[in-house]
This record gives sequence, structure tokens and C-alpha cells, in this order.
Amino acid sequence: MRITRSLLFLAIFVFASTAFGQGNVPVKRVGPKVLKVSSDGLKRIIRPLNRPMVINFWATWCDPCRDEFPELVKLHQKYRAKVDFITISLDDLAEIDRDVPKFLAEMHSEMPAYLLKAVDENDENAAYRTVSDKWAGNLPLTLVKDDRGFTTYERNGRFRTETLEAEINKVIALADAPIYTVVEFVKFKEGLAKQAEYFYENNWRLYREEAKKRNVIASFDMMKAGPEAGGTFDLILVTRYRGKEQFDNSEKGFEPILKELRPNGPALLDGIKPKAFRETVFVYRGREIPSVK
Repeated sequence: MRITRSLLFLAIFVFASTAFGQGNVPVKRVGPKVLKVSSDGLKRIIRPLNRPMVINFWATWCDPCRDEFPELVKLHQKYRAKVDFITISLDDLAEIDRDVPKFLAEMHSEMPAYLLKAVDENDENAAYRTVSDKWAGNLPLTLVKDDRGFTTYERNGRFRTETLEAEINKVIALADAPIYTVVEFVKFKEGLAKQAEYFYENNWRLYREEAKKRNVIASFDMMKAGPEAGGTFDLILVTRYRGKEQFDNSEKGFEPILKELRPNGPALLDGIKPKAFRETVFVYRGREIPSVK
């Protein structure tokens, strides 16, 4: 069968018109990928990775959540270079590929998105306690964590944008704050090493473990001296503080800890007091000395 030139041009015109029309049909936006997370997985995703973090719990059926979400998106766009943001939905699992991503797409959200799916009610309550001792699952909930994982702000209910932004700026400043240290070189008196080691393990270390939990200090180390010390000292004690304010208020920060953990004074071996078994050889207080690479 011969095709005339006019029929060929007509076919090309029809094909082009159809293709052009299809190209202008609106494409349905399905939204970002939403990942299912278990109560055990929740512990992992809400743990900061050396950067401050903002965590928002929400649901499509929660009106205050929907109302505040555009502001959360704006804050993410503004601070994403220095702060990690994640959203965790408490919607039914059936909505993981439907209403949840649809709403996130409408909000133009680019934050990592999760949907919490617990095994049962007990597992669900355990997940809530993982997030906060005060939380029972009521929405919305917004948390700000510093780069070490301490919760510095918790809001159950619609957040105020200016307040949340101020809290975000605080954790950014804290992450950028210089480290101050107190370094002590301690010599044990002859024959009393056992009493000295007991004292530091059961008092000094205990106080600092609690101080770290309460965000009174940044970190600490207790190191035994090696042969290179030549017997000049036996122990190196390092306490680090995040920023000048934390460093200056260290004594005030430790006061309640000492009273709660050792209300009757420090634990001692054989009743021998610190002055009898130790001597402080050298103490450094101030900005942490940067390591030479």
C-alpha cells in the first residue's frame, strides 16, 4: 500500500500534537519517600551524628501539626547546613505511601521522613519513653538536641517559631563553642596507691559521669601514667567544658551532684583522706590546647 505525501504529513502532525498534549498533562506528585521505623530503630535515628538535630513528631490528622509544618520547612531550609532535621509521623501504616508523602509533597519538605510503627501498645509506650520521659504520644512534639545528644528544648504542642529558632541558634553556638579543660597531674604517696585509686574510681569518676549526663561538663578522661612519666606523676585527670559559661559555672554545677551522690562525704578506703594519699603535681585550667598534626 502506497502512502501519499499528504497522508504522511497528516500522520506526523497527529503524532506531534498527541505528544505535545501528553507533555502538558500534570504529573501527579507522590512526595518524598517515607521510611517505616520500629521502636528499636527510633533510638538510632534520633541520635545526633556530631551535629545538632531538630526532631518533629506529627500526623496528617493532627491540625496543629499541619499548621506548624510550613514554619518547620522554612527553618530547615535556613539551618540545614548546620542542623539535621527529621520528621516522624504517627499515622497508620496504611498512609506511608498515601497521605503522608502527599502532605510532605504539598509542603515541599525535603527533611528525612519516617513513620513509626510499633508492634503493640507496650512497644508503642516504650518508643515514647525513648523520646522523652514526659511524652505520652500526644502531638505535635518538637525536640532540639545538641551535637552530643542532650535534649535542650522540648515542646509538646504547637511551637512558636521565634522560640524554636532561638533554641536552634543556641545549639549551633554551643557546637561552635571552644573547649575549656582542667588537667591535673596527680602523684600517689608511697604505699597508698590502692587508697588513691579507690578514691578516684568511686568519687571523681562517679561525679563526672553524672555531670556529663546533666550537661554540666562536655567529657572527661582518667589516665594512668606510663613509664615515660618517670614516676613524676601517677594519674592524669582531664575534665572538658563546652564554652566559657559552662567552664566558669563548673563549681556551681557540681554542687548538687556531690550532695546527691555523696551526701556524707566521699567514699574512702580504710578511712584515709585525700591529703594523706595524693599530691597534685601540676594543674592546667583554660582553653584546650589544640593538638599538633
